Amino acid sequence: MPLENRISVEQLAVGLFVHLDLGWTQHPFSFNSFKIRSEEQLHIIRQLGLNTVRWSPDRSDTMPALPTALADTLPARPVRVAAQAPEPVIDPAIMAAKQTRIRKLQDHRDSIARVEQEFIRSAKIVRALGQSLFSLPVQALSEASALIDSMTDTLLAAPDLAIHVMGECSSTEEAYSHPLNVSVLAMLLARDLRLPKEVVHMVGLGALFHDIGLSRVPARIIKSTSPLTKGEQDFLELHCQYGLEMGKKAGLPAGTLQILYQHHELFDGSGYPDQLKGEAISPLARIVSLTNAFESLCNSHNVAQTLTPHEALSRMFAQYRSRFDPLLLKHFIRFMGVYPAGTVVSLSNGALGMVIAVDPAHPLRPTVVVYDPDVPKHEAIVLDLAEESEVNITRGLRPDQLLPAVFDYLSPRRRVSFYFDAASSVKGVAA
Repeated sequence: MPLENRISVEQLAVGLFVHLDLGWTQHPFSFNSFKIRSEEQLHIIRQLGLNTVRWSPDRSDTMPALPTALADTLPARPVRVAAQAPEPVIDPAIMAAKQTRIRKLQDHRDSIARVEQEFIRSAKIVRALGQSLFSLPVQALSEASALIDSMTDTLLAAPDLAIHVMGECSSTEEAYSHPLNVSVLAMLLARDLRLPKEVVHMVGLGALFHDIGLSRVPARIIKSTSPLTKGEQDFLELHCQYGLEMGKKAGLPAGTLQILYQHHELFDGSGYPDQLKGEAISPLARIVSLTNAFESLCNSHNVAQTLTPHEALSRMFAQYRSRFDPLLLKHFIRFMGVYPAGTVVSLSNGALGMVIAVDPAHPLRPTVVVYDPDVPKHEAIVLDLAEESEVNITRGLRPDQLLPAVFDYLSPRRRVSFYFDAASSVKGVAA
């Protein structure tokens, strides 16, 4: 842990790393702890009413000035007289902006809760659809269509929030979160491509039912965490054919049937069941193939192989790029962001944060909520990194690398989207 000492405000100097023992709304700086970089910052700190300030020697570039009492005992040195600069006035607009950011954070957390409940409700509907698709196909398709419309109005209307809470279902609904997640991601991608509304609707419908053929595959094969034998792999791959047959019986539309059959085909011809390549694969199936691969990387049956969204995107681009339509992959990374909403990150100033919003124009500089134990959670620091030129993200972190108190502070929910396993052991990384 960094060493900290306390000095009087008169000893402050440019280059010292200081800690302000004030509420975040009681000063104009972005952080409570920072390195003093200008005389103006010195003047502002001295206006805050503090008698002493904590400083970290190991994070400072200089030493504090000598106390006045000690300085008076030293031989006098010639002093060059200069015109005294006027004391800067703390801009009220900066302080008002902080209050606005606090209100936005609370609104964000309230919205997260609403979207989370919508996901749980939708997962319950997906479970019911799987049970009624064949006994009551007309009713099931009508309910599925209504669900897609509801998802368009709620989840797709707030993409950052949807991505943030994705995968958050109760244990009862967890088995149904995968098709729901794939459906939301596929519709987001289709909408980003500016496809017609009816096509976006069909993509969502196909993604909801893309794995119905797995109902004919033994659970031990589906949930296996060890390598499958050739016979088991062949059996698993039959779920595409099974899905096509079941979809036809249920009366699913042709575009949806193509998704059911081709969602494991890959752009380089290495997929299944027919090793189709490039344009030979249905455009809608290409969308679901990509989002299905991403969601599977983030929510692997084998917890040891589970990736964070940032890791999954990086792997898809660096190692698996040939498997996906390049245009689709480009659009997918653009709207997801290099660090998708919900990603825990380490910042260049040593702080920890969680991404809450992505700006496609600045993919490396999202908006983050920052962990600071000296700031109450309801007043947490919110930074738009596009406006903070001196701070950037150094790396993404797994939630199980955080101390429980840090994660609870950052997250508005029980789990982080896609990849936080509440049952996993927590190792802990402090700021």
